Amino acid sequence: MVQQQVQRGRVREMDGEARGKVLLPPTVEVELTDMANGGDAVGRYENRAVFVKGGIAGELVRATITERRRDYQRAVLTDVLRPAPDRIPSAYPDLTETGGLQWQHLAYPAQLEWKTRIVRQLLQRLGRFTRPPVQMTIGTPPNLDYWRQRTVAQFAVDQHGAIGFRKTGSHDVLDMPTCPIVHPSLDAAYQSVRRWLLSQWGTAVGNYIERFTLRIAVDPPVRVTSASGEIPVPGAVRRGTTRRKHPALLSIEARPGGALFAAGGPDAVGRELMQQVPALVGVVVVGLPGRRGRVVVGQDHLMEQVLGKVFRISAGSFFQVNAAQTPQLVQKTLAFAQPHPNEDVLDGYSGVGLFSLFLADQARQVTAIESQPSAIADARASAAFNHTANITITEGLLERVIPQLTSNRQHFQIAVVDPPRAGCHPRALQEIKAMGPRSLVYISCDPATLARDLHLFCTDGYRLVMVQPVDMFPNTAHIETVTLVERR
Repeated sequence: MVQQQVQRGRVREMDGEARGKVLLPPTVEVELTDMANGGDAVGRYENRAVFVKGGIAGELVRATITERRRDYQRAVLTDVLRPAPDRIPSAYPDLTETGGLQWQHLAYPAQLEWKTRIVRQLLQRLGRFTRPPVQMTIGTPPNLDYWRQRTVAQFAVDQHGAIGFRKTGSHDVLDMPTCPIVHPSLDAAYQSVRRWLLSQWGTAVGNYIERFTLRIAVDPPVRVTSASGEIPVPGAVRRGTTRRKHPALLSIEARPGGALFAAGGPDAVGRELMQQVPALVGVVVVGLPGRRGRVVVGQDHLMEQVLGKVFRISAGSFFQVNAAQTPQLVQKTLAFAQPHPNEDVLDGYSGVGLFSLFLADQARQVTAIESQPSAIADARASAAFNHTANITITEGLLERVIPQLTSNRQHFQIAVVDPPRAGCHPRALQEIKAMGPRSLVYISCDPATLARDLHLFCTDGYRLVMVQPVDMFPNTAHIETVTLVERR
């Protein structure tokens, strides 16, 4: 077997006569014919697939081989000898180093086409579905800037004072005075936080802070309506204020060693940031030594609205990051689930209750299951804000909670799951299938694990009805989908 190591741009081959011999990596011409999950273009060289980072299907390219395996090779683009019609200039070429914009060189309509095709291919190859019913990917509305919809971003800080995104496969940080790929209000908050950090500690900032995360609320509520009239929402923006049109929450991870205490302490840092960055409604500092593992100045959450419902989102809770496309994700989930007024719904991996609150409007009862404590607290608070009484929120692992529910003779006609990138726990799928719901709605952020899970679920008794990709991450190869499976 050939073992290879990439060392300073060279490929070391360790087989037979070449053992110990260092060779320059070969540069080859490759005809690219497909796009792979993850964003690389695919061609063939030496009768093996070669994945070319930065290429586009339909191109003839020159590429440098960086890795050889038994069944495939990896390469980086050197020259484009015959460009594809969909190739466009990269708007932010420096950000390619961070690995987050795999497709910024690909025209947006082509991005949507390829995301659709990749989902279909994975369902055929991994899911073993002959003709998977995949719909065209729903893209960002044409009246909106698809570069500027992200509402959450994490920024690293290195020991040389660089602040920005971490480079792929490295501890180095790409220094970014501005962040052009997030919502403008998030970028403005980032620039203000960055300026304060550098003015405070200069190039030594990395001695105090390891990374920080900023989240904004694009549509923060002012009030909610109750039976007795309008009442204020705790943590909401005050009516008539423009200072916090898009309020921001800052989470700081302190550098191990306690240097932040020597700088006056996390409380002082939080208060000063709140004064200097008008958008901030709270600063949360974590990673502190001793018993003060977490310090909060201001509030530790944001309030956001989606399709008229109010959600509390704490610093440690997951929430969808694309303000323009989250309503599409919710609407497709509801359209697939279609619960009847006499039906009960199971919402697995329920998070802060994004889907539960909407499902509760149509179903008799919703049982939400989530393992993250802060998300559980957020979901309960959000249910109270929206005066939703027919939701039961349970903390625990889905694969462990479902048997407890079924042993108590609870039955669900519809199951909804929104698992992390790793997909559903196999036992959770088995337990859901054993309940026999009439339909399963699966929200996925990784089509490969989706295909694997659907293959397990649809082996007998259930059929794949529809798969709807929704583009939550333009200019990247990440693909979100909503899938409907029905009992035969």
